[in-house]
Amino acid sequence: MLAVAKDLFSRNGYEATSVQDVATAASVAVGTVYHHFSDKRAILLDLVGAWGDRALTERRSEVAYQTFFGDDPRAAVHRWLRGSYDRLRKEPSLYLVILSLAGRDEEVRERYHRIEQVAIERLCALIEFGQAQGLARANIDAGAASFLIHHAIDMAATQLLVRPTTGSDPDRVLAALGDMICRYVLEDAK
Repeated sequence: MLAVAKDLFSRNGYEATSVQDVATAASVAVGTVYHHFSDKRAILLDLVGAWGDRALTERRSEVAYQTFFGDDPRAAVHRWLRGSYDRLRKEPSLYLVILSLAGRDEEVRERYHRIEQVAIERLCALIEFGQAQGLARANIDAGAASFLIHHAIDMAATQLLVRPTTGSDPDRVLAALGDMICRYVLEDAK
């Protein structure tokens, strides 16, 4: 039921999906859904909690960090942002549903905060690895930089994908965001 709900919320949106839709798509009676979940919001909260649990158990290695940076760290940042944006635009994502709800639902926001913390810690570890390798500026606070970069990316995703604004060309925004991150973290590393 959770996999079906995730797909429906991602594809159709949270508001447009009913408990009956989840039951129908999961080929179960609506009573079965209510046996496990008190309502649609409980399903969503369970999905966000499960995402947080998975995020906590995933680990990154120095090999993964080295692979990320590759031969051209600046190009790596731009590829990462472009790839993330393209995936989110083409494929339905629970991430976008959660971003749209986090501003108005305290419990969704709290559960998403847990996921954010893991993402910030991973980004911090990546920057620290880059600093140790001479790829990232040694004089920046990796924790503060990670916080700022993560929230800049979340805000850009919100504005470009959740609440698209007119007059903002996504390609130009992504290029500028990538340049901003590279100037802040990478330039003058040596």
